[in-house]
Amino acid sequence: MRDEADAGRGLRNRATTKSSEDYVEAILAIRRECGHCRNIDIAERLSFSKASVSKALASLAAEGLVEVVERDVRLTEEGRRIAEATLAKHRFFERLLVESGVDAKTASAEACRMEHCLSEDSFRKLSERLAPEG
Repeated sequence: MRDEADAGRGLRNRATTKSSEDYVEAILAIRRECGHCRNIDIAERLSFSKASVSKALASLAAEGLVEVVERDVRLTEEGRRIAEATLAKHRFFERLLVESGVDAKTASAEACRMEHCLSEDSFRKLSERLAPEG
């Protein structure tokens, strides 16, 4: 069941969940680091079993967020859009927390939770308000 934070989300479509966002964000990061992404890479990054990752990838493929081509997990255009937006939120909150004195490890873990809670509109307004003026 989706919570109230999910109800007002501008980024997610009806099938996209926090878990989906975590997966596509991880796939994006792995592909940027390695140039490719395999099930095992995702399992190691997210500390999930390979079987859980395989099941999740089947769901993500059905949602149109990923495709697997010869063991290479790739984001679709929609998957990349969601991954980029989720990563932008993560980096924003992580930076805000670190600049506020939170240690980097805690900031990253908490940013991961915070990135899923705001609608796109609220995030845009908050980031515009808190962005340094140049």
